Amino acid sequence: MPALPSKPVVRMVSPGFYEVGKVRLDQKAASISFAGTLNMKRGLLEYLLVNSKGSVHESLLVTEVEATDIHVAMLLLGAKGGAVVTEAPPAQLDARYFRTAPKLTGDAVLIRVKWKEKDVEKSASIEEWIFHETAKQRVKPGPWTYNGSMVHEGRFLAQTEGNLMALVTSPMALINNPRTGNDNDHLWNANGDTTPGIGTPVEVVIQLVPPANPNPGRKP
Repeated sequence: MPALPSKPVVRMVSPGFYEVGKVRLDQKAASISFAGTLNMKRGLLEYLLVNSKGSVHESLLVTEVEATDIHVAMLLLGAKGGAVVTEAPPAQLDARYFRTAPKLTGDAVLIRVKWKEKDVEKSASIEEWIFHETAKQRVKPGPWTYNGSMVHEGRFLAQTEGNLMALVTSPMALINNPRTGNDNDHLWNANGDTTPGIGTPVEVVIQLVPPANPNPGRKP
């Protein structure tokens, strides 16, 4: 499990509900949530979510939340992330890198967005806001991989790089896309037909998916 550069403040709001910095945690729902903003309606995407340190010009959403706050909140829910990786990937993740890089592992999570239109509450799976260029349709809902980023030379890279959720594989991000084509940076587009306007405030919700059979040797 990647080490953290600093310890965010954890505060219990009420039984089962906590705040980790700007992140809210709901133990019963096995979810965390935080504020963000729609950043793109059209154009190629490499990221679902970044903060101001990240690749804002190619991200669907932006947030002011720190990677460490998200990571601590996910750990409190029971996420483990992938194995510790200490060797940083090259600056350019090219075809050769994807052929030789180990597959990212971690916990399955679902991602939703909530927003308001004329005071009406709206909700959608994040996939509804992404258009698949080859399939010519929006991406089907399904789990993402919480790999938990990586540490290099004492730096928690999601924190220093600001790239939090990746569509095109990035071991530095906290969450990655497990779908076929995650090595292709010309495949994923913002789906302006289904998104609200640029600048719309949203709530990002990440829900930890429990294992299908956490006690395989135990009878019900």
